[in-house]
This record gives sequence, C-alpha cells and structure tokens, in this order.
Amino acid sequence: MKTVRRVVTGYGSDGRAVVVSDEQVESTSPDRGDKWSIWAADGPVRLPNDGSAPPFQGPLLPAPGGFHITMFTLPANFNPDELWGTDDPALREQLFQASIDPQTHPLVPDPNPYGYGTAKGASALHTTASIDCLMQVSGEAVFVLENTEIRLRPGDWLILNGVPHSCRNDLNEPAVLVGVVVGAHHDGVPLRAA
Repeated sequence: MKTVRRVVTGYGSDGRAVVVSDEQVESTSPDRGDKWSIWAADGPVRLPNDGSAPPFQGPLLPAPGGFHITMFTLPANFNPDELWGTDDPALREQLFQASIDPQTHPLVPDPNPYGYGTAKGASALHTTASIDCLMQVSGEAVFVLENTEIRLRPGDWLILNGVPHSCRNDLNEPAVLVGVVVGAHHDGVPLRAA
C-alpha cells in the first residue's frame, strides 16, 4: 500500500457541513518503513472551520498540545540491532546518533550511558516529547522498553508516555500500526538508579 485515502470535512460558506477534500495521501519514509501523515496540528484547533489543514511543522512530532494522526509500517524481520553491523556498544552508539536527523526525529536527551537496554532491539532506544497512542492493525510489532518486550497483535493498543523505547518486527510480513501522537512537554529522561 503506497497511498491511503483521506476524506476531510469542514463548513461551507453557507454554514453547511461539506467534504473539503477526498484524496490519496502518499507515503513517506524519513527512516525505516513507510509512514502516512493523515492529519496533524501543532496546537489546539478551533471549530467550526473550513477544513483547511492546521499549522504543522512535523514531519513526525507535533509541538506540545498538538497532535499527529499517522499510520506506519515496520518492515518484515526488522531488528534495529542489525542496522549497525557491529556488536561494539561504542560504535553502535556512534552509528545510531549519526542516523538521527534532529529535524525529523527530535529526541529527548538521555543522561544514561548508551546500551543500558538488554532486550533484542534495544540499540535504538530513544525518547520523544510525546504521548504515542498506537494500535496494531496487521502483523505484529514488538516494542522494547530497556529490558521489557511488549508484543502487539492486531487490535492491541499501546500508550507510550515519553519513555525510552524501540521497536522491531519478528515476522516475515510487514507490521502496520495506526497512531495518534500528542505533543508533550518532557522534563528529561531520569537518571537510572545503579
């Protein structure tokens, strides 16, 4: 699937509810796997309106108080640990940091030493200033929280409250998820107790 249909409503000049647009949204891929930006805003939206797209700088994370409705795919057999081609933690950290574009993936700084997660896929642990409400649509995704794995099956929901996380796909088919990402203020990742 390379496009997703999006129908947008609003109010016409006569005050009646109308369809403003009915179009196919193209996928983008700022990192691994296709992503579709369905609707987003960098702050609260006032209604009624004409259905025009609200301001959103994106491409993935909204400003605090904003939202982003998205759909994304994890490729089959995706494990971020395999992206780096090394088991050396220092080199993995260097390669991971170099792979992050702060414009597309603004991350919350983590004061903990790199590599504190032990679950498969933990080499890409990252934290965002957002609450990510995710529903598994098809396939299965595994979300990694340091040493914990959460396997999502179709219909399952996961709420990520600004915690360090990563994800992988252990199956031979893509994993498709729908998400509502809410921008939040984040006071920083806590220092882990020894």
